Amino acid sequence: MRTYRVPAAFPFVAAIACVVAGVLMIAGFALHPAGEEPTLGTDPFWVPAHALLWAAFTLALAGWTGVYLVQAFEAGTLGVIAYVTILIGTSFASWIYSTDVTYVPVVAAGAPHLFKQIMSGPSLVLGMVSVFTWMLGNVLFGVSIVRARVFSRWPGILLVIGTASVPILYFAVDSVRIIAAGAYAAAAGQIWLGVELKTKTQSG
Repeated sequence: MRTYRVPAAFPFVAAIACVVAGVLMIAGFALHPAGEEPTLGTDPFWVPAHALLWAAFTLALAGWTGVYLVQAFEAGTLGVIAYVTILIGTSFASWIYSTDVTYVPVVAAGAPHLFKQIMSGPSLVLGMVSVFTWMLGNVLFGVSIVRARVFSRWPGILLVIGTASVPILYFAVDSVRIIAAGAYAAAAGQIWLGVELKTKTQSG
């Protein structure tokens, strides 16, 4: 099978993207209003918080790619499945934050009664599928990191535990402050991976 070379600059850029994405995720959830109801779109912190999360998920795509390239051989088939799933899941989840930044504040200010209609049917199903795919991608990718042993185990464990706890906490409590604990753990794992990726890039 033919192999392909990757420019040395890409893993370094991906490492930076990974770290920045993790930091932005922490900042986004820290700034987020206490609730997740779309009627909070008029809250002054709603747009900045979701804009940070949108940027975090977008940058994460480059970060995950860099991490995968470094461990691709050792991660094997599981690594391929995990990488594809985390890309699809992150992309799916990103659209939620894009709508939170764009139309949610407008509807919240002018016609909040429409949210009941918007947040049902296809929109609700798509949202649930998006979040589930994002969670599954992170869990599989975390497991692939632990199994490949190219990076430390703990970043992978943080991805698995942190991401899996987000939907569990979401259904258990109403406060985003508590739900954010899982996101903080996943973001910490992402930052950790970025730092290790940067170190491997420099040593290579």
